[in-house]
Amino acid sequence: MSVVFGPNSRRVLQFLTHIEDLSPEEIDRVADLWKQTSSQTRAEGWAVVHHTTTPEERYRILVAASVARRAALDAAQNHKKHDWAFWAAVWDAATAVAVCDRIGSHYNVLVAPLAAVMPSLAHCRRDELEPRELQGAVLKGGG
Repeated sequence: MSVVFGPNSRRVLQFLTHIEDLSPEEIDRVADLWKQTSSQTRAEGWAVVHHTTTPEERYRILVAASVARRAALDAAQNHKKHDWAFWAAVWDAATAVAVCDRIGSHYNVLVAPLAAVMPSLAHCRRDELEPRELQGAVLKGGG
């Protein structure tokens, strides 16, 4: 498996596949929770992402966030929901999932709105299910 979406690509893919499963009510809940989160706290989380990743990792993490935002736009449109806060929440969550344990408690800040409707996001998990011999290749960008 190559590192398409940052250091935690497998988990990002799992996250992406569940965005379309969200109900209209869950989309509204995520948007409301995102609006309640301090913009300064989110900015601090993004700053930690920036300082704990290499430029190449940041590029891949932003690719993950972009793909997630597109999936969020599609899911929202399918349910006739147009609140940009949902798309922003998915962007933040995908970023946190991609970088995972490197950002400490900032992970929880960035995923909290989505974790309210996707409990599996509540805890950061690296691609621990990968066979040990693949882990080194994945983390180095090989595959």
